[in-house]
Amino acid sequence: ADFQQKADLAQRKSIVLLKNAGRLLPLKKGLRMYVADVDPVVAARYGYVSTGSPEDADVCILRVTAGRGGFGPRAGGAPIDLTLPEATLARVRGVMRQKPTIIALHLDNPLVVPELATEASALLATFGVSDEALFDVLVGKFAPAGKLPFEMPSSMEAVGAQLEDVPNDSKAP
Repeated sequence: ADFQQKADLAQRKSIVLLKNAGRLLPLKKGLRMYVADVDPVVAARYGYVSTGSPEDADVCILRVTAGRGGFGPRAGGAPIDLTLPEATLARVRGVMRQKPTIIALHLDNPLVVPELATEASALLATFGVSDEALFDVLVGKFAPAGKLPFEMPSSMEAVGAQLEDVPNDSKAP
């Protein structure tokens, strides 16, 4: 039990708040939430979960995972692609156009996500945290305190211009 308590605390401390436009977070009580890639049973412990579409909600909460599986070799000197798959980005942008949207971006390496950085109402970086840990931060039971362990490049052009052996040389991360 002691180890689990420490693990739960570590998860909450690892969450990084990257954006909070209009001070959407912490979420106010009574909001109707549309959730995707989140356990709706867990989400329901924190508020009303809309089972329909984003149109039926006050706020949308989406977990987004790139699914790249870490760093890879450079093919022919070109950097690996650090963007989200087009299908994932299209799905997320479709929701963001409808309602204020909170993106919980699961990271296992840097990603190029300028669309999410500009269009999401709130953006958090997570590193494999539980839904309970995520919602504790979203509703203000725990303040986000994490720091990114790497820079987030602003474009694939910035990735290509980086030197492999020089830290912190990204243009406008």
